[in-house]
Amino acid sequence: MPLHLHLPFRRPAAALVCSTAVVLHPGLVHAQPGIPRTSPPAPSSEVFLVPLAGQGATLAAGTPRNITNRPGYDNQPAFSRDGRRVYYTSTRDDAQADIYRFDIAANITVRVTTTAPESEYSAFPTADGRALTVIRVERDSTQRLWRTPLDGAPDQVLFADTKPVGYFAQPTDSTWVLFVLGSPVTMQMGHHGTGRTEVVGRNIGRSLHRIPGTSHASVVQKGTAPWQVMDFDPATRTFTPLVTLPTGSEDVAWSDGNTLLVGSGSKLLRWTRGGSGWTEIADYSGAGLRNITRLAVNPDATMLAFVADPTR
Repeated sequence: MPLHLHLPFRRPAAALVCSTAVVLHPGLVHAQPGIPRTSPPAPSSEVFLVPLAGQGATLAAGTPRNITNRPGYDNQPAFSRDGRRVYYTSTRDDAQADIYRFDIAANITVRVTTTAPESEYSAFPTADGRALTVIRVERDSTQRLWRTPLDGAPDQVLFADTKPVGYFAQPTDSTWVLFVLGSPVTMQMGHHGTGRTEVVGRNIGRSLHRIPGTSHASVVQKGTAPWQVMDFDPATRTFTPLVTLPTGSEDVAWSDGNTLLVGSGSKLLRWTRGGSGWTEIADYSGAGLRNITRLAVNPDATMLAFVADPTR
């Protein structure tokens, strides 16, 4: 059972205004602005680590290890830049969604943010490893993209007028692509330091990733069935189809610039550029896992993190 530690209390630097607006929790519900609703209780989920070996057509996945192993919501894993830690969103007894960190070698869990009544989701380390980029649900229920330094320095909102943001990725260290809630959901692109974004796509899914070794991002195009993974080039603002997703799956992760992973029920599937479709590389039904989602691969592609629902 992992050991759980807590860091000192931290609050965001900016003063925020209180209101009675409904919170749109990214990753839990995709409520549309202007539609009142009560936020449902966070579903129970667990974060697992799986060793990876090989690459491309030889990629293989090992035995899953539960690194959260507790009742409640643990979701949205992302590896640190050195691959030694996993950041994830967790909702604990205080019903507060904060970022936690699992140190893999030490087998301990540390609370990173304590920002009640705000919540943080979708943590991802910055290029220099000195901060996390997060989606913050602010006191007035605004959802925006924030930079949270790990040394306790003041937090900073990155695109003040772009909201409500649900997910994000960086195809380059200075370029952002954002999933912005609305009717329809839009994909917006912004550049570091400008504070502005522009709409470059619509009807996208939540799984946004930088494609390793490139300045492109992958995005799931919804709108019509079947859903497709697309290659987005920020320089030309063009989308190129890559592969059709298995029915019901929407979360992917790259193990390298040519190899994509997806969860499908209890199974883990692989697609390689030039291949004809998805290939099963693991079936975790025997381990009592189902609904594999929210995949992340560490920088040297030796470990996979994903979220699943244990059946026992």
